[in-house]
Amino acid sequence: MPIAFDFSDRVTLITGAARGVGRAMVRQFVDAGSFVLAADRDQAGLAETVAELDAARVATSIGDISTPDGAAGIVNAAVARFGRLDVCVNNAAVAPHATLLEERVEVWDLVHGVNVRGTFLMTQAAARAMIAGGRPGRIINFSSGASKRGSAGAPAYASSRAATEAFSRVAAIELAQYNILVTCVSPGLIDTQPKPLPPRMAEALGRRVPALPMARAGEPEEVGQVVMFLASEAASYMTGTIVEVDGGAGIGSRFEGATVVDDDSRYDWVTGRIANPGVSPS
Repeated sequence: MPIAFDFSDRVTLITGAARGVGRAMVRQFVDAGSFVLAADRDQAGLAETVAELDAARVATSIGDISTPDGAAGIVNAAVARFGRLDVCVNNAAVAPHATLLEERVEVWDLVHGVNVRGTFLMTQAAARAMIAGGRPGRIINFSSGASKRGSAGAPAYASSRAATEAFSRVAAIELAQYNILVTCVSPGLIDTQPKPLPPRMAEALGRRVPALPMARAGEPEEVGQVVMFLASEAASYMTGTIVEVDGGAGIGSRFEGATVVDDDSRYDWVTGRIANPGVSPS
């Protein structure tokens, strides 16, 4: 069923807006009445994101969030274009994969530079702008289920997402005095993969998807709806929270059927299949 939010006259900044979940969120926030600053390194991708949107309500900014000047420039662009900043969604991230023994320090540093330092710099710049404007604000960072589960090939990415969650909690504590609420969204498998799928990715997803409790990947818009909730007044008493949007992937595997067969005879005395050994019947 459709879920409606009203962000009329609010200003939202979204990083990583050139594709995937970021692109979906730009469109969702614009549809909900927000002015939106869409930011990314990819100019062509940004142009595709905003191509059919009202130019009076959306603007773009090309920048590198992993540098102080880049992050500040993006935030300043939002304030200069729309007059203030109400919501900052730090969605931008990179996720190259390599085993621990093959990982290169240059790639490790880049992943942490974008995912952790970039989130820190954007949070800092956005908070400063919100405080200077004398307005409450919302900062919504992004993590991943990889922060809690080991995953071969993700030493840099998983550790960067865990760091983002820890940072978000600290930011929430420090910024609450300014009525700036900081939360973190942790998506699971979302359908943002390249089409057509590369053969190895198709094979891996073919094994992974059926094992998910909901047996499907999430849609980018489903993540966007949660972000919009966190940015809305409905979440006015939430800060420091990590919200998992993973179709239950973090709690276990899919179950199909009505019964569970217990063949372990050691606990027959518990289940009642035999009397408790050593206890005389009354």
